[in-house]
Amino acid sequence: MVHSQKDKVAIISEIQKALDNMVFGSVELYVQNRKVTQITVRHIKKTNVETKGPKGFNAQDDVNVNSDKIGVKIGLDKQ
Repeated sequence: MVHSQKDKVAIISEIQKALDNMVFGSVELYVQNRKVTQITVRHIKKTNVETKGPKGFNAQDDVNVNSDKIGVKIGLDKQ
């Protein structure tokens, strides 16, 4: 399949639009029969999450915690 220069410029322009102003995230291209059929853009919002577990719980330890009494303190990073 031969693509025209106009088609190539159009798809590159769409990809560039998807990447504009992206800080964190991903762009996925879906291709079917050698044709880009979909562009999926995922924007990631980073957070600063501090967890506070049950007494004696250390987030650095490799343990299973079977408790529903885990407190979570959530803050947002400034981007």
